[in-house]
Amino acid sequence: MKSIYIAAAAALIVLLSGIAVADPTAYVVNTSGETLSKVNLSSGQVDNNLVMLGSDIYSYPSQIIVQDTLAYVLNSGTDEIQIIDLNRETTAGFVSTGAGSNPYWMELYDDRYMFVTLWVDGDLAKLDMVDGAIVDTWPVGDSPEGLLIDGHQVYVAVTAFNQTNWTYGQGRVAVFDVPAEQFVTEIEVGMNPQYLARDLAGRIHVVCTGDYWSSFGMVYVIDPDLEVVVDSFATGGSPGNLTIGPDNVAYIAAGGWDHDGYVYSYAAASLDLYHGAASPLVVDSGCMMVVAFHDTTCFVGSFKDFVKPIDSSGAVLAAYAVGDGPAHADFNYVLGDIDGNFSGPDISDLVRLVTYMFQDGPRPWPIWTANVDGDFACADIADLVYLVTYMFQNGPPLKAGPKWVEP
Repeated sequence: MKSIYIAAAAALIVLLSGIAVADPTAYVVNTSGETLSKVNLSSGQVDNNLVMLGSDIYSYPSQIIVQDTLAYVLNSGTDEIQIIDLNRETTAGFVSTGAGSNPYWMELYDDRYMFVTLWVDGDLAKLDMVDGAIVDTWPVGDSPEGLLIDGHQVYVAVTAFNQTNWTYGQGRVAVFDVPAEQFVTEIEVGMNPQYLARDLAGRIHVVCTGDYWSSFGMVYVIDPDLEVVVDSFATGGSPGNLTIGPDNVAYIAAGGWDHDGYVYSYAAASLDLYHGAASPLVVDSGCMMVVAFHDTTCFVGSFKDFVKPIDSSGAVLAAYAVGDGPAHADFNYVLGDIDGNFSGPDISDLVRLVTYMFQDGPRPWPIWTANVDGDFACADIADLVYLVTYMFQNGPPLKAGPKWVEP
């Protein structure tokens, strides 16, 4: 291990001349304005018309995934996933999910395939993002919404909302095995499960919104190894989108349509509720977006057309005037930027990886930035060898792998 540090130090001058530096950037999907905003988090500069979203009007964009130099935007109204080249800041193409399918949420499985819930059809779809086509679909139940990939399994929130009589059945999370290409089990949760997120221990948190008038917010926690609910607690209100940050604090967007908007928060490990319906964090009205950033802040978006990072106390740290109706955002995390300073990979990234792997050092976040060889494992010996070879031996370029990978 000492030899790695010596080699790194010897090559420092060479490396410094070639370090790629990127300003931290947030890409924001504006649902009503149907535009993509670009926010430079260093300078504060905002471009609200970076790319028009959707192949037609009424595209209702609602989610974005940034992966390396591409961004994927889910347009539920025009039934498509839009692929954006972030280097050129232009649309590279569209992948249809089927007319009238109403895609709700998406996650990349690897560098080629994506899984998408189809709300109207009641299906889980697998898309080939290279060929631009649907590979297959599988029925999952009424009105599926959020999904999360863990290992080689896809967890789908099935709301059981009957689109004819507007009633809710038994909420559940359906588990799809990717290699087997079939659903393998279902886990019952509360009414109207909508969004899922993984905590730092690997447990899956499920936000159940209730029916908005007689049944109210709950969070259920699933152990993915046992595939059972291991805990639950009430948030109250009508919680929506969920995010869990690097400090293991969970934030939930909770609407608010009069003068104020609301965000709930809790400790993802202990499930201690910091701010629920009885004492929410107060933000702008119509809060629909919460996205954790790597510095432990949370970016919230509202229908007052601002995106604002807040800390765990709810203090507003900045304000960015974006497009009409910000609904979701993602950031330009740099592959190999293991220390999170938006430069590199460089010496400090290599030291951070070694310290994490062998000396119980701080965990990289997002963890997938340490998956530099693009496989289905993260921060392992193969990644260390690949990074050293790239840095010092003119090895092959870093490969972006899936975002769900864990050490």
